[in-house]
Amino acid sequence: MKLITPQQMKKVDEAAITVYGIPGILLMENAALKVAEKACEMLSGDKTKQIFAITGKGNNGGDAFAAVRHLHQWGYPVSVISLVRPGCVTGDALTYLQILEKIGVKTAFIDDESFLRGALLKLGSSDLILDGIFGTGIHGMVTGAFAAAINAVNESKARVLSIDIPSGIDGKTGQVYGSAVKADETVTFSLPKPGLWQYPGRYHAGKVTVADIGIPAGAAEMADLTGELLDLSSCGGLLPKRPSDGHKGTFGKVLIITGSTGMTGAGTLAARAAFKTGCGMVYLAVPGSLSSVYCINIPEAIVMPQVDKNGLLLPENLDELLKLAASMDAVVLGPGLSAKAPVAQWVSVFIENCVTPMVIDADALNVLEPQTLRKAKAEVVITPHPGEFSRLTGITAEEIQRDRVEYALRFSRENNAAIALKGAGTVVAYPDGSYKINTSGHSCLAVAGSGDVLAGIAGSLIAQGVPCPQALALAVFIHGRCGEVLAGEADLAGFTAGELVNVIPSVIADLRRASSKQAHPGQNPPGT
Repeated sequence: MKLITPQQMKKVDEAAITVYGIPGILLMENAALKVAEKACEMLSGDKTKQIFAITGKGNNGGDAFAAVRHLHQWGYPVSVISLVRPGCVTGDALTYLQILEKIGVKTAFIDDESFLRGALLKLGSSDLILDGIFGTGIHGMVTGAFAAAINAVNESKARVLSIDIPSGIDGKTGQVYGSAVKADETVTFSLPKPGLWQYPGRYHAGKVTVADIGIPAGAAEMADLTGELLDLSSCGGLLPKRPSDGHKGTFGKVLIITGSTGMTGAGTLAARAAFKTGCGMVYLAVPGSLSSVYCINIPEAIVMPQVDKNGLLLPENLDELLKLAASMDAVVLGPGLSAKAPVAQWVSVFIENCVTPMVIDADALNVLEPQTLRKAKAEVVITPHPGEFSRLTGITAEEIQRDRVEYALRFSRENNAAIALKGAGTVVAYPDGSYKINTSGHSCLAVAGSGDVLAGIAGSLIAQGVPCPQALALAVFIHGRCGEVLAGEADLAGFTAGELVNVIPSVIADLRRASSKQAHPGQNPPGT
């Protein structure tokens, strides 16, 4: 499903109205109906439950007024609190406010601080709060009565339904403008906004429902949308084919360049992940003094000992590594490699001259000069976490986290490399300006070795013939889904990266089954 920023959504709304002739008030009516239906669902249709709508002055408030009209007509007790004076409500929102007055739904307008406190106390007696304070067009910090209202909503025991986006959340970045509503559910219109899938916005949104409000598909096409949610529907068709007469050579060869004293586990995890993802042959280029460790821990791999000193791969290995890489289908460079001087002396040269598609991760990122990516002869994908990305860019991790999509896109364009900026809601960005936000994942993935598993999955998929951009996205989704499977409905944690590896085959099998159902809806699989 495509993603749409608030600015793009504004263009789409304008196109629906001016190009297709759909009145804005009709779009508001359609949006309100979806909100009202969700409110009924959240209350299980119990018309004894009290609903409070809290509104601002824009179209988001108008959506709330219109939703209240439906709920009132369906027999629900509904009250409205407006955080602005009557004269501040204009346009279609004013039309619905006037309708409420005519059908007997009174609106309490906030005109002084004492009245604000009294009005907000009423929220404590509600069962459901409709959040219509701010929409995606919010600018500037939330202060004064608006901040007080948001705090009161969050402190109430009522369930909260946000309209389009939780008030106080940036629809593009997911950042909080000082204060933000914590919703149980959010109904967003037409297409999901990036800020609903980037933290902390994802946390504030709760369960997200994307509602069709009647905007023609052609209007969305005019906005030149480049973002997409990375989910089950977009991943199943990317899986590599598994011909029944295939052999180990059919399913690809991946070279993992890894190893340093005390860090042999990283390469082991990457190799195991590559095998579990379906790769036919895994080669490990490792420090010779540590080779026995890999032979014991991953006997299925072909271990290629290299010249080392104190457990570090040396520049003297460069020609041999390049020659070995040229005979492979994919290369994974970096897990457990070390960022010490002997390694730093050859990594960038290897990347520049390697002719095989590469996954660059971990310590290789820590010693990489970004301009090297622009000189690379082969396709390159990188998988940094915010700390590694900070070292690559010179931008603090805190700043990067404020707009993950923009920073990932900028780096990808400037350095001609696909990037998976890891973290909750991993961003996959491409040099052409397109991007994806991952929907799978769980906090149990935040454990040592998890990134090595991701690198192994990505390298394996590339080796099996999945094009690099798609392989990176698919690897991110599979990795996240493995975390969800481990955590289960009990929301467990405390797993190791090795346990993550073990569920890769079942996750891929589930993806294949889901993909088959999407391709052949309503058909039973053979043998049933």
